Amino acid sequence: MSFPVNFDLLAHRHDAIPVLGRWYHQEWGQRLRNESEAESIERVKGYLSEDKIPFIVVATKAAEILGAAQLKYREMADVFPEKEHWLGGVFVSPAHRGRGLGCKLAQEIANRAPSYGVETLHLQTERLDGGFYVRLGWRPVKQVRHHSLDVLVMERQVGT
Repeated sequence: MSFPVNFDLLAHRHDAIPVLGRWYHQEWGQRLRNESEAESIERVKGYLSEDKIPFIVVATKAAEILGAAQLKYREMADVFPEKEHWLGGVFVSPAHRGRGLGCKLAQEIANRAPSYGVETLHLQTERLDGGFYVRLGWRPVKQVRHHSLDVLVMERQVGT
């Protein structure tokens, strides 16, 4: 990124709630959950924590919201009930894609996770080659079909 990016918790950026709700609805909500935009916004409100999981980290430049990522519990509990902590909801505004912000958001979650007691993070990606996560030290675990999609589940050690 050629400009400074700030990372803050959604709990400190309530102005981001409708933006993230709209983005998540357009990217996943209507396609995977058949939920309305209002329902996606309500789902985002469940990530307003400052001191416990789940939470969302928001990337901003001045007042502009650039992207977000989540640290959450048991994203794929139906398939992997033993995998507790998940990176999810990594989303970058279309106007800011291709500049490494998705990598920075994923790394920001990985950096914060150990202070919440997390040792291993998991994720699912539709990029079956692992995409940029491979460059960030994530390793493939298993390819599965989930919510009618083929996804790659990956993991990364983040704690001691």
